[in-house]
Amino acid sequence: MSASQKLRWRKLVNQLRYMYEELDIVSEMGSATAQEFQEYYEEFCQKHDIDIAELNRKHAERVHEVYNANHADNSPPKGNAPYSGSTGLVPFEENPDTQQLDSAPVPHTDEHQMHEIFSKLFKKLALQLHPDKLATRDLTEEQKNDMLQMFTKARSALDEKRYFILIDYAEKLGVPLPKNYRQQTRWMKREVTTIRERIGNEMRSYNYMFAEADSDDQRDTLIAQFLQQLFDVVIPQEVT
Repeated sequence: MSASQKLRWRKLVNQLRYMYEELDIVSEMGSATAQEFQEYYEEFCQKHDIDIAELNRKHAERVHEVYNANHADNSPPKGNAPYSGSTGLVPFEENPDTQQLDSAPVPHTDEHQMHEIFSKLFKKLALQLHPDKLATRDLTEEQKNDMLQMFTKARSALDEKRYFILIDYAEKLGVPLPKNYRQQTRWMKREVTTIRERIGNEMRSYNYMFAEADSDDQRDTLIAQFLQQLFDVVIPQEVT
């Protein structure tokens, strides 16, 4: 592989590392704000004489449709329960005409072969990181704990397709990397697009936008938009 191709591969590894960190942060922001959003939502509705439980009953089909579309493993909440989960409603629908060409599905052969290749890399890492291997090595307890954490993270990385973590550990431990750089580059390029879309979806969630709001006016506008989108309730603008 040429030097330029290797650099392109390295750039994508770094880009995926950064984007996954960004995804984790925005997801945590949305989740951490859920309760605060709910409390503000209830106060807003009380201030405007809006009966949340009645709205939920009146629009049960709509609520069920929206909630199940984003929380397939759970039943819709009852009463005053929130509908603003980090993967819930978004204020603005995406324009399908703006989708990028790179968002096409990854060929099945690439997906399968990437998993097989990095499964083999994980097994090589396990020869140094597995708890049974650590027990036979002359290491301090701190070193063993560090390597045990690496083993746990590497196993999760394989399951979550965060292959850059396996690459990082392989380089740290001197384990040879898979040489299918062209295929890795092709797969990572598409994965970058997928993660970018996931980040965008999280950032358009009501929870995340609530976390980013800097004033009560912005929060009020967001709650009003939430009520209109879910329940078709229009809050009159206050005259100043």
